[in-house]
Amino acid sequence: MPHTALAGLPRLVRVADEVRLRGLGLVTLAAAVAAYWLLAWLLDEPVDATVTWLNFGGVVLPVAVVAALVSRRRVREGLATARRPPRMSVHETRADARERHTRLAGMLILGVVVLLVFDRATDGGGRMAGLVAGLFLALGVVDMLERRRWDRAEHVRGSRLYVLVRPRALMSPFGVTEVYEIVRSDDRDRPEVDVPYVF
Repeated sequence: MPHTALAGLPRLVRVADEVRLRGLGLVTLAAAVAAYWLLAWLLDEPVDATVTWLNFGGVVLPVAVVAALVSRRRVREGLATARRPPRMSVHETRADARERHTRLAGMLILGVVVLLVFDRATDGGGRMAGLVAGLFLALGVVDMLERRRWDRAEHVRGSRLYVLVRPRALMSPFGVTEVYEIVRSDDRDRPEVDVPYVF
């Protein structure tokens, strides 16, 4: 089948890898926002440390609790209903994964820059930095902890677990989604080959 025909099919991505990369990216963005705020504070820019910390604490705890509950449900329901991948799907290649992750990172960075510029233009005093850092840190840490549960589940079940990413999507959904399973003895995922396998 020509590669152009494969491009329109949903892509199979290992759940553990997707969740790990998403979590690492969010934690890195939170650290970058914190570094930006710290630099502004050290340079005596108009930022209010109290306001920033209050916004950070007001976001990080509730978001972490909600994200942890959703994460537990996502893993539990995903493992309970795991099934064979659909025939009309392909394994995501390394090149496609790099392109998707680059586009996602670009959009996230652009969004964060716009929010921080808005905070600066409206004399927010660091409110937006606290909110963004708290949100991304909570979601990122929960994702990185969830990755360990997916790895453990793969080890116990002796299989590979995947999610589908739509052709134009930048990442898998944050909510509960269908999980697909391939037993290791029947695992035809070839990470060293940059050509997708069609089921």
